[in-house]
Amino acid sequence: MITSLSKKHPVLVSVIVTSFNRVHFLKETIETILKQTFSDFEVIIVDNMSTDATEEYVQSLTDPRVTFYSNPNAGIVAVNRNFGIQKAKGKYIAFCDDDDLWLLDKLRKQVELMEEKAALAMCYSNAEAFSEDKIIKHKMCTRTVKKNFFAQLLRGSFIPNSSVLIRSTVFNELGQLTTSPLLREDYHMWLRISKHYKIEGIDESLIRYRVHSSNAAGNRAKETLRAIRTVKDVMKRYKVPLFVVIPNVGFQYLKYLYYRIFSL
Repeated sequence: MITSLSKKHPVLVSVIVTSFNRVHFLKETIETILKQTFSDFEVIIVDNMSTDATEEYVQSLTDPRVTFYSNPNAGIVAVNRNFGIQKAKGKYIAFCDDDDLWLLDKLRKQVELMEEKAALAMCYSNAEAFSEDKIIKHKMCTRTVKKNFFAQLLRGSFIPNSSVLIRSTVFNELGQLTTSPLLREDYHMWLRISKHYKIEGIDESLIRYRVHSSNAAGNRAKETLRAIRTVKDVMKRYKVPLFVVIPNVGFQYLKYLYYRIFSL
């Protein structure tokens, strides 16, 4: 059994769950986290001042691994993810959105991989897309990458946020997530990590991505525009040659126009 390795890390994994007025989803999300076959973790729930029964639900939990914070983020979820990172005690950081679910062996398989390969800064898994009781896709990620994740990510993000496990030292060295509302904070972080460190994917669906009304075409259009800005920002940061990103940005603009048309 893998346990904490030093007094510096009283737990091996810190799971950060940000939430806002989704107690109906949050309950199932937290249940799948607490039922993990790997148990050496803490759960840090950072709530954006919800007006539903979120706080009452979390306060009713008796599991000592759960800690709850209320923190206003002005609609920028990265603010509360960064808040959670600041509170985290683990050697590894995991994120889980408040509407996604984890399969039972998610943490165990990822921790074993990261402990075995000390050079890895981050790993992620595939994801199953579902809506209510219907499975939409057994595997959302169709891209297989063996090396040069940075170049592949410049073509578009394929890493589910709720699937990642990241060494906490990465945030000390690279800084935390961008809080710019114009950028996709998770995509921006994956690009920065892949530029400096090794990452690896597990081609197995260890999480379930919930599809619902906020995933509609109008929202996808906004997210695509944020993705374009994210690539442009990273391009300037790392002086990526223009010819490398033009095909991706052009394709993303076509996607943006498609989503705009079908959201009208």
